[in-house]
Amino acid sequence: MKFNVSEIEYLNFVQGGGTRESGQQIPLRLILADGRVFPQEGRIKRTLNQVDPRTGTLQLQADFPNPDGLILAGQFGRVRARVREEKNAVLVPQRAVVELQGAQSVMVVGPENKVAQRTVSMGDRIGEMWIATQGLKPGDRVVVEGIQKARPGTVVNAQVVPLPAIKDELPGPLFKAPPPSSPGQRR
Repeated sequence: MKFNVSEIEYLNFVQGGGTRESGQQIPLRLILADGRVFPQEGRIKRTLNQVDPRTGTLQLQADFPNPDGLILAGQFGRVRARVREEKNAVLVPQRAVVELQGAQSVMVVGPENKVAQRTVSMGDRIGEMWIATQGLKPGDRVVVEGIQKARPGTVVNAQVVPLPAIKDELPGPLFKAPPPSSPGQRR
Protein backbone atom coordinates (compact mmCIF):
# COMPACT_ATOMS: atom_id res chain seq x y z
CA MET A 1 0.00 0.00 0.00
CA LYS A 2 1.33 3.44 -0.93
CA PHE A 3 0.43 6.64 0.90
CA ASN A 4 1.70 10.19 1.17
CA VAL A 5 2.75 12.33 4.12
CA SER A 6 3.23 16.06 3.97
CA GLU A 7 6.68 17.59 4.06
CA ILE A 8 5.72 19.26 7.35
CA GLU A 9 4.70 15.95 8.94
CA TYR A 10 7.95 14.39 7.78
CA LEU A 11 10.03 17.31 9.13
CA ASN A 12 8.18 17.22 12.47
CA PHE A 13 9.00 13.52 12.76
CA VAL A 14 12.70 13.99 11.92
CA GLN A 15 13.11 17.08 14.11
CA GLY A 16 11.45 15.18 16.96
CA GLY A 17 14.35 12.70 16.91
CA GLY A 18 12.96 10.24 14.35
CA THR A 19 15.05 8.70 11.59
CA ARG A 20 14.21 6.82 8.44
CA GLU A 21 15.19 3.57 10.21
CA SER A 22 13.07 4.33 13.29
CA GLY A 23 10.20 5.32 10.97
CA GLN A 24 10.18 1.79 9.59
CA GLN A 25 9.57 0.48 13.12
CA ILE A 26 6.49 2.65 13.74
CA PRO A 27 3.36 0.51 13.89
CA LEU A 28 0.73 1.62 11.37
CA ARG A 29 -3.01 1.16 11.66
CA LEU A 30 -5.26 0.99 8.62
CA ILE A 31 -8.65 2.66 8.98
CA LEU A 32 -11.05 1.07 6.50
CA ALA A 33 -13.61 3.02 4.47
CA ASP A 34 -16.36 2.17 6.98
CA GLY A 35 -14.31 3.56 9.89
CA ARG A 36 -13.31 0.19 11.36
CA VAL A 37 -9.69 -0.40 12.29
CA PHE A 38 -8.07 -3.22 10.32
CA PRO A 39 -6.94 -5.84 12.88
CA GLN A 40 -3.38 -6.27 11.56
CA GLU A 41 -0.61 -3.70 12.15
CA GLY A 42 1.52 -2.62 9.23
CA ARG A 43 5.04 -1.27 8.89
CA ILE A 44 6.68 1.20 6.55
CA LYS A 45 8.55 -0.83 3.96
CA ARG A 46 10.02 1.86 1.72
CA THR A 47 10.32 5.64 1.54
CA LEU A 48 10.98 7.58 -1.63
CA ASN A 49 13.77 10.00 -0.81
CA GLN A 50 12.28 13.01 -2.54
CA VAL A 51 9.42 15.41 -1.98
CA ASP A 52 6.97 15.87 -4.85
CA PRO A 53 7.27 19.62 -5.58
CA ARG A 54 3.70 19.74 -6.98
CA THR A 55 2.04 18.39 -3.82
CA GLY A 56 4.65 18.92 -1.08
CA THR A 57 4.35 15.26 -0.08
CA LEU A 58 6.69 12.32 0.42
CA GLN A 59 5.50 8.88 -0.70
CA LEU A 60 5.78 5.91 1.65
CA GLN A 61 5.03 2.25 1.04
CA ALA A 62 3.71 0.01 3.81
CA ASP A 63 3.02 -3.70 4.20
CA PHE A 64 0.00 -4.98 6.10
CA PRO A 65 -0.50 -8.72 6.69
CA ASN A 66 -3.74 -9.67 4.92
CA PRO A 67 -4.38 -13.31 5.92
CA ASP A 68 -8.17 -13.15 5.36
CA GLY A 69 -7.95 -11.21 2.09
CA LEU A 70 -10.04 -8.35 3.49
CA ILE A 71 -7.95 -5.69 1.73
CA LEU A 72 -8.59 -5.62 -2.01
CA ALA A 73 -7.16 -3.58 -4.86
CA GLY A 74 -8.93 -0.28 -5.30
CA GLN A 75 -10.19 0.04 -1.73
CA PHE A 76 -9.90 3.34 0.11
CA GLY A 77 -8.22 3.50 3.51
CA ARG A 78 -6.45 5.87 5.85
CA VAL A 79 -3.18 5.13 7.59
CA ARG A 80 -2.67 6.21 11.17
CA ALA A 81 0.73 6.32 12.85
CA ARG A 82 1.96 7.39 16.26
CA VAL A 83 5.05 9.42 15.50
CA ARG A 84 5.61 10.96 18.91
CA GLU A 85 4.26 10.93 22.42
CA GLU A 86 3.21 14.00 24.36
CA LYS A 87 3.51 13.50 28.12
CA ASN A 88 1.03 15.42 30.28
CA ALA A 89 -0.58 17.05 27.25
CA VAL A 90 -3.55 19.34 27.86
CA LEU A 91 -6.40 18.20 25.61
CA VAL A 92 -9.23 20.56 24.69
CA PRO A 93 -12.41 19.64 22.84
CA GLN A 94 -12.35 21.24 19.40
CA ARG A 95 -15.80 22.78 19.97
CA ALA A 96 -14.41 24.83 22.89
CA VAL A 97 -11.89 26.67 20.71
CA VAL A 98 -12.98 29.90 19.04
CA GLU A 99 -10.98 31.14 16.08
CA LEU A 100 -11.27 34.78 15.06
CA GLN A 101 -9.00 36.49 12.55
CA GLY A 102 -6.35 33.82 12.92
CA ALA A 103 -6.25 33.96 16.74
CA GLN A 104 -7.49 31.06 18.85
CA SER A 105 -9.07 31.47 22.27
CA VAL A 106 -11.08 29.59 24.87
CA MET A 107 -13.25 30.67 27.76
CA VAL A 108 -11.97 29.45 31.11
CA VAL A 109 -13.66 29.35 34.50
CA GLY A 110 -11.40 30.94 37.08
CA PRO A 111 -11.57 31.64 40.79
CA GLU A 112 -15.05 32.36 42.15
CA ASN A 113 -16.49 30.75 38.96
CA LYS A 114 -15.83 33.88 36.86
CA VAL A 115 -15.39 33.43 33.11
CA ALA A 116 -12.27 34.79 31.41
CA GLN A 117 -11.18 34.66 27.79
CA ARG A 118 -7.73 33.25 27.19
CA THR A 119 -5.63 33.25 24.02
CA VAL A 120 -4.30 29.78 23.23
CA SER A 121 -2.30 27.95 20.59
CA MET A 122 -3.40 24.52 19.47
CA GLY A 123 -1.21 21.78 18.06
CA ASP A 124 -2.13 18.38 16.69
CA ARG A 125 -5.68 17.12 16.62
CA ILE A 126 -6.58 13.71 18.04
CA GLY A 127 -10.13 12.77 17.17
CA GLU A 128 -12.35 15.56 18.51
CA MET A 129 -9.61 16.93 20.77
CA TRP A 130 -6.76 19.39 20.23
CA ILE A 131 -3.46 19.48 22.09
CA ALA A 132 -3.05 22.91 23.70
CA THR A 133 0.55 24.00 23.17
CA GLN A 134 0.25 27.44 24.83
CA GLY A 135 -2.17 29.29 27.06
CA LEU A 136 -3.52 26.43 29.19
CA LYS A 137 -2.12 24.33 32.00
CA PRO A 138 -3.37 21.14 33.66
CA GLY A 139 -6.35 21.84 35.89
CA ASP A 140 -7.68 24.82 33.90
CA ARG A 141 -11.43 24.58 33.49
CA VAL A 142 -12.48 25.28 29.89
CA VAL A 143 -16.04 26.20 28.89
CA VAL A 144 -17.25 23.53 26.46
CA GLU A 145 -20.99 24.16 26.30
CA GLY A 146 -22.76 27.51 26.22
CA ILE A 147 -19.76 29.33 24.78
CA GLN A 148 -22.01 31.82 22.99
CA LYS A 149 -23.54 32.92 26.31
CA ALA A 150 -20.29 32.98 28.30
CA ARG A 151 -18.88 36.50 28.62
CA PRO A 152 -15.70 37.53 30.42
CA GLY A 153 -16.48 38.50 34.02
CA THR A 154 -19.79 36.63 34.28
CA VAL A 155 -20.28 34.13 37.07
CA VAL A 156 -21.28 30.62 35.98
CA ASN A 157 -22.37 27.43 37.66
CA ALA A 158 -19.62 25.21 36.21
CA GLN A 159 -20.23 21.49 35.89
CA VAL A 160 -17.74 18.82 34.91
CA VAL A 161 -18.46 17.32 31.50
CA PRO A 162 -16.78 14.00 30.58
CA LEU A 163 -14.34 14.30 27.69
CA PRO A 164 -14.92 12.25 24.54
CA ALA A 165 -12.93 9.04 24.45
CA ILE A 166 -10.00 8.81 22.09
CA LYS A 167 -11.16 5.94 19.90
CA ASP A 168 -7.90 4.38 18.73
CA GLU A 169 -4.90 3.23 20.73
CA LEU A 170 -2.67 4.83 18.12
CA PRO A 171 -3.66 8.49 17.89
CA GLY A 172 -1.89 10.60 15.36
CA PRO A 173 -2.25 12.22 12.01
CA LEU A 174 -4.22 10.48 9.33
CA PHE A 175 -2.72 10.02 5.91
CA LYS A 176 -4.90 9.25 2.90
CA ALA A 177 -3.80 6.21 0.96
CA PRO A 178 -4.51 5.73 -2.73
CA PRO A 179 -5.91 2.34 -3.78
CA PRO A 180 -3.43 -0.59 -3.82
CA SER A 181 -1.93 -1.32 -7.23
CA SER A 182 -2.90 -4.96 -7.74
CA PRO A 183 -5.02 -7.62 -6.00
CA GLY A 184 -2.15 -10.10 -5.71
CA GLN A 185 0.14 -7.67 -3.91
CA ARG A 186 0.86 -8.58 -0.28
CA ARG A 187 0.01 -5.82 2.18
